[in-house]
Amino acid sequence: MAQFSIIPLEEAQRSVMPPRRATSEQSRQYLRQLEPEVAGRIELGSEDKPITERARLKSAARAEGVNLQIQRSGNTIVFWISEEGPTERAKPAARGKGGAGRGK
Repeated sequence: MAQFSIIPLEEAQRSVMPPRRATSEQSRQYLRQLEPEVAGRIELGSEDKPITERARLKSAARAEGVNLQIQRSGNTIVFWISEEGPTERAKPAARGKGGAGRGK
């Protein structure tokens, strides 16, 4: 016989989302809870990839319109809202027609 139960609307909506979207929504929900004096922490499991978790955080921060400071130490990632924008990495110089390259 089928079982009937009452669950929160948010849980119901999350249960029918595609897995990637559900993960994104969960990350955004965590970020919404952050305040200037509160930080978040992720403890990575053996199957978790730090670069993937960092990318999820960055994507959620962009979607929420906030800047995050993200630091990692071992299997722990900590993050907090930052007033500063994300730091730009130096891009390699583009090779133009006059640059050193293969001869003709």
